[in-house]
Amino acid sequence: MGVEKISQKIISDAEAEAKEIIKKAKAEAKQRLKEAEEFTKKHNKQHRIAIEKAIEQEKMQHIAGVNLDIKKEILGAKRAMIDKIIDDTLTSITETPEYKNFLIKMIDMAIENDAEIILNKEDLKKNKTLIEKELKKKNIKAKVSDKTINIKGGFVVKKGKITVDCTIDSIVTAKHDEILMKINRLINE
Repeated sequence: MGVEKISQKIISDAEAEAKEIIKKAKAEAKQRLKEAEEFTKKHNKQHRIAIEKAIEQEKMQHIAGVNLDIKKEILGAKRAMIDKIIDDTLTSITETPEYKNFLIKMIDMAIENDAEIILNKEDLKKNKTLIEKELKKKNIKAKVSDKTINIKGGFVVKKGKITVDCTIDSIVTAKHDEILMKINRLINE
């Protein structure tokens, strides 16, 4: 075997080995590329799922916030309606014959001699005479004041430092929760 054949054998073996190394490197590169693509797909899918979950959660929070705002608006509207009903009712109560009976009953319960009775402007005009007659009839020496107060109806009694609140306003305030429940039931029927 000559030098040429040995050289050719070495070159041919080197080329074969190089081809084998290149083939293995290409296969390994192909495998790594495939693994990288699978890794990317997996993480992209996980990332997409995480983003979708975050979007869904934000959407649900927004919907909950909107629902809460709607409930607050409905509650505010109901509250305004209830307040108007109470206000209108208090105003209309003073126009009924029963209101005069209420005043007389309150006089019997709350007024003593030497007391001062303070009414609102409307009652002072309409019911001063009635109250004075009732005081005279019951032989109570009290005075209906010409001063007025800002109330819906009823009166305030003053005797010295003592003040007794006999207003419809205070009665409604005392029974406020009970009245609200009844009105709320009527509204929701």
